[in-house]
Amino acid sequence: MEAIIHHQPAVMYICPTRGVNINLIPLIMMNNIPFRLVFPSKSFFSTLNEDEKCILDVACSKADKVIILSEDRCDPLSWYEDWFKASKKAVDNSDWVLIAHNLEEITESFSNLLERFEGNAKPVLAVDFGGEAQCQ
Repeated sequence: MEAIIHHQPAVMYICPTRGVNINLIPLIMMNNIPFRLVFPSKSFFSTLNEDEKCILDVACSKADKVIILSEDRCDPLSWYEDWFKASKKAVDNSDWVLIAHNLEEITESFSNLLERFEGNAKPVLAVDFGGEAQCQ
């Protein structure tokens, strides 16, 4: 969040998926940063848990715009390709890109997504959230 506040984006494009993306949205709303949600399809977010769905509902009402790329029903077998299309739409409409992730929990899908954007000319700021500090 510190990187976002420092760079003061005029608007953010977000494809809210489970994890960092969905959990970053409340912080963006609390800091009054305009944002646009990019959905591959209406049913893409059926895997979110109840708390995440609540965040998404509020985010939809607070978003500057909600962009739905397809009216088709999401096919679980093409989830990765749909995620890429929504992420590409966000990247294509942005001046720079923030990749927020946790190096300790990088998945094959996330790695593959990053590889598909290799060679993109936009400036990329990668932020590792890392593990939580352990109390002793």
